[in-house]
Amino acid sequence: MLPQLKDFNWYIDMKLLPAANGQRIQQPSCVLSLDINDPTKSDGETEKSVQVELSKETLNLVLDNFTRIREQLNTLAKRE
Repeated sequence: MLPQLKDFNWYIDMKLLPAANGQRIQQPSCVLSLDINDPTKSDGETEKSVQVELSKETLNLVLDNFTRIREQLNTLAKRE
């Protein structure tokens, strides 16, 4: 059995990064917190929270792929 997504939260984080001219620039990123239930864990710790940071480019890639997954699932559901 695979781990199951129980809940998620997100927020936008602004990081200060060094620029080429010696100044600092702000760069936004998305922080995604995933609450996961893993029933395969034998130590009793079946629930955990994982945080991942996504750049704008990575977030766009993930969203594009989720759109493709949704379209494929809809196509398969129409066949049944």
